[in-house]
Amino acid sequence: MKIPLSLLACLPLWLPAALRAAEPSPPPPTANATNWLAISGMHCEGCARGLTIELKQTPGVVHAEVGFTNQLARVVHDTNRVSLQNLQKVIAEAGYAARPVKPPKSARR
Repeated sequence: MKIPLSLLACLPLWLPAALRAAEPSPPPPTANATNWLAISGMHCEGCARGLTIELKQTPGVVHAEVGFTNQLARVVHDTNRVSLQNLQKVIAEAGYAARPVKPPKSARR
């Protein structure tokens, strides 16, 4: 059965609203936070590199860096997508422990 083009043009007018594609809503604004975490359980630079990669692959993480010498991680993350508790869980699943700490004096400029 062929449907006349004139009827197809009217389709959006009579198609129920529930079946019409909704316009995508704009994404929520980002709410970036920077957290410093003391990491325990790292034994070498490779541990720090691996943990940095793991954190960077976490959805919502904007930036991550983990230092072996100071045993600290600095993680910038979108709090709408990933919480501090989720970051700690990612770190625990990688085999390390993390606790929030104040930024080092060198970072408080």
